[in-house]
Parts: sequence; C-alpha cells; structure tokens
Amino acid sequence: MWNDFTFLDFLGVVGSLMICAAYLAVSLRRVDPEGFRFHIVNATGSILLLISLYFRPNPGAILIEVLWLAIAGFGIARALLRRL
Repeated sequence: MWNDFTFLDFLGVVGSLMICAAYLAVSLRRVDPEGFRFHIVNATGSILLLISLYFRPNPGAILIEVLWLAIAGFGIARALLRRL
C-alpha cells in the first residue's frame, strides 16, 4: 500500500481528515454546525478527495463526495445569506 502512495493519495487523506475534524468540532460544540467555517472545511475536504478520486476512481466514493460538496455548498450559501 505505501509503495504506491502518491501526492494525490496524500490529498485524499488530508481531505478525509478535514471532514472528520469538522464533524468532531461540531460534536464537541467547538464550531457552529450552521456556520460558514464548518461548511468551508467540509467543502475543501470534499474537493481534495474528489481530486484524488479523479485519478483513482471509485464510483461510490465519488458519489458521496459530490453529495457532500453539494450539501456544503448549500450550507455556505445559507451562512452567507444570514450575514446580509
């Protein structure tokens, strides 16, 4: 496994850690689940995973990341509209 670990794999791992860290921060009540920051971290993590998946496709993983990115996009839009 580690013999063929590439920079793109590293991006996928970082993306996964970002999504998990955001979820943990919400669970520990350190971050507002409706706040801008939570959704930005989730969207960034999802994008990093999608970059990794582009080069090593897995349809199920791609689907969940596209959905995750869409949900994060919706959350970002809501957070921005609340600021107006």
